[in-house]
Amino acid sequence: MNSQTESFFWSDYGQSCALNGAGWVLNTCDAATMAVAPDNIFATVGTVLSQQWSKEIAEAGGKLYVTTCVLGGTSDVGWTDMQFIAGYDYFPACLPAAPQDVAGMAMLETTIRDGHVDGLYLITLYSDLDPSMTVYSYANSDGTLQNLMANPKRTLVTSDGQTLEDSFGGDFIINSRPLGERYLVMSYCVTEIEELSDVIVEQGLTGWSQGKHSKHPVVPGWACGHKVSHAQELIALQIVFAIGTWIFFAGDIFITFEGFRGVLQGKPVLTYTVLSGLERRKILLIFVVLNAMPGLLYADVARIYYFTTNGFKIWCLSIVMVANFFSFGLVLAVSVLDMVPIQLTFVVSYSAPIFLYSSIAAISIACCIDTLFQFVYNGFYSATPFLSLHVNGADWPSGSYTAAGTPPVLTYLANNIMTPLFVAFGCSIALATIYRAFVHKSALMYLGWCKTNGFLSFAKTPNFITALPLEQTNAIKIGNKMYCKPSTQALMGYATVIDDEPLVKTTDQKKLVKVNHVISIYALVPSKLLSTFIREHGVILRNEFTPKMQSRLEKKSYHHTRGACVV
Repeated sequence: MNSQTESFFWSDYGQSCALNGAGWVLNTCDAATMAVAPDNIFATVGTVLSQQWSKEIAEAGGKLYVTTCVLGGTSDVGWTDMQFIAGYDYFPACLPAAPQDVAGMAMLETTIRDGHVDGLYLITLYSDLDPSMTVYSYANSDGTLQNLMANPKRTLVTSDGQTLEDSFGGDFIINSRPLGERYLVMSYCVTEIEELSDVIVEQGLTGWSQGKHSKHPVVPGWACGHKVSHAQELIALQIVFAIGTWIFFAGDIFITFEGFRGVLQGKPVLTYTVLSGLERRKILLIFVVLNAMPGLLYADVARIYYFTTNGFKIWCLSIVMVANFFSFGLVLAVSVLDMVPIQLTFVVSYSAPIFLYSSIAAISIACCIDTLFQFVYNGFYSATPFLSLHVNGADWPSGSYTAAGTPPVLTYLANNIMTPLFVAFGCSIALATIYRAFVHKSALMYLGWCKTNGFLSFAKTPNFITALPLEQTNAIKIGNKMYCKPSTQALMGYATVIDDEPLVKTTDQKKLVKVNHVISIYALVPSKLLSTFIREHGVILRNEFTPKMQSRLEKKSYHHTRGACVV
């Protein structure tokens, strides 16, 4: 989408060039306009315009008045192109306040083609008196429609001033590597002439250029797209990661549904905040992070479509994935770092729910800003040029780029991501510390009591930082023994099942009890189908935990139980 407004980076450049049947009228173009390209190229551009606007020149009595405008050409935008607007008897405006009649419009950019090692200049032109330029509807990939003019004239100009007809119109071919070379993103554009009847209404435009005789409101623009190398592989991997996430989350989901059923039946239920136990679910965390990782590529692609109808929505959805990637990634990194065997008695604690909710929200808010979206859009097209245009005293990219491509979007988002990420993490530590100091009279969490509990000694407590609620007050003290609650066992990554066979007698022959088999939370759902493949970490009998090494469940039918307090 494009329109002659400042929001699309249009600005005045020159109102002096005259065009006749031989090209530029001698000594009419200002020095700045002529400097946009080498002298032989600029002269050839004039020849091309005079040939393709020959009917309009004749209609005007032998001369057209050509205004030159530029898009961008400033450090804020970082790229440029030149627009030529021809009037029959006056110089049209670059930023019209009302509809203005024109003889034609043309756009000058640069591009690359095979066999042309020096690059090429590309002219895309609309002619008021060309009857073949009719309106048609172009379907965008997001389902929206855009009116374009059929059969625009496209001409390539070589470095030695020769011209070639070009039916392709491709430029702005840019490489980006947000996920490395294997998943290379290649953007491309095809120059078009847009018909603005619908855009005038949508954008509330008051001024535009229209053919004096055709009455078509028009402006040069582009139809852009992208390709991702090995895209199908990336999609397949994300599906695998998504399925893996659900598989390793299935145990917690099952317990949640069991809890709902228990509430409806008025029975005691097992409740816990699964986010607080993520550090004990590293495989799940890995799959969550890997599933969100393609968001880095989606954000890189989304910025290409800043000026499209749904571009901002796609950008924000991508940013939410990026926020998830970094937020869950930091939890994973902290949990791995905590594996360093320091074994402190007092450890730092943080609130994983507060961190994740605030971090994801803060990163999304910090990045889902239109000005930032525009900034990374311009950053994409500000890559190192292969062939440039000289505008406002400097050389700017204008359609042709080196194979090195453009920096990944994270280059521009680092501050908007890292600042809220670590501020949120710091706040989660601060809030947990303040709460603990107020309630438990200690800034750090005391874990010395865990050594007196057989289950927690087996499960291994954190070394120096944790989100687990392992305060001594969360245990049940009976006599001189500290009992670990079933909810804590679940947060530590374990579940308990019992077999469906009759009760067994204890050694004193006085009570009939069931043995609770302790398994990984990941194995809870599979234990219903493949019990003999499930590792048994230990058993709980009469609230006593006994670890088992290299043991598997017997070939029986099992069902989940909320478990028992264990010492």
